[in-house]
Amino acid sequence: MCTFNLQCPVTDGSCKCLKQIASPGVIKPIPIPAAFPNDPNMLSALYRLIVQQNEMMRNISGQIQDALVKVLQFAESNQKIENNLAPQTEEVTTPSSLLKFLCCDLCNHSHSLQIANEMPSPAYKERAFSVVLNIVDSNGVKVRLRQNLVFKVMLFTADSPPKLLAINTSGDKIMRGTLEAEGNSVVVFKKIIIKEVTSHFRNGSFFFVVVAKDTNFIRPFIYPEFVIKARKIYPDCPKKKFKTENCILSSQADDENLDS
Repeated sequence: MCTFNLQCPVTDGSCKCLKQIASPGVIKPIPIPAAFPNDPNMLSALYRLIVQQNEMMRNISGQIQDALVKVLQFAESNQKIENNLAPQTEEVTTPSSLLKFLCCDLCNHSHSLQIANEMPSPAYKERAFSVVLNIVDSNGVKVRLRQNLVFKVMLFTADSPPKLLAINTSGDKIMRGTLEAEGNSVVVFKKIIIKEVTSHFRNGSFFFVVVAKDTNFIRPFIYPEFVIKARKIYPDCPKKKFKTENCILSSQADDENLDS
């Protein structure tokens, strides 16, 4: 086989294949166009193709604009729905709504509870405080009932609806001490200890509530925005109950007496 022509059977190089390749008379193949540039049929076909593509692009652009309008309308409607729902999600409990929550439809009270001492503001975690309440009539005059009633201390959150707190974030009872007291004129809760801080809860406060058990003619006492902070520690003071200008601390014996 010749090295210059695959179809040449000569193998000794005596063929004329090399001369044919080097000959200037050989015409090399060139690509033949499908049509001449000035062919009117080709120009008409190109024009129709361009017009068709422009029409398709115009239709696609219109569809994109319609889709964009629908997306904007959908986003606007969702924003309106969120704005309408925002007041409900941000609603918090008020003293009046809590009273309705406690009494349901039985809100026509002939008597109420009136604070007789100063509530701690703020109270401190694990530090005892006392609450004294007077039973008064609808005119605010202190009265004496014929028999003693039992009153109970409760804590509620500011959520809507309010939640009654029984345990703290550690899983322990949230209150200890004098949580129930009897009285027919004056109700005294000698030592109440709360084992939680209000910063862990909504609005950073509780509702301190005292209700009469097994009766509905006495309006519950509701103290809003009851704040409890972490207990202050004074390392320089001994752990005995005494008063100085700088600190008041309760001894461990007092805490054991509250548990008993």
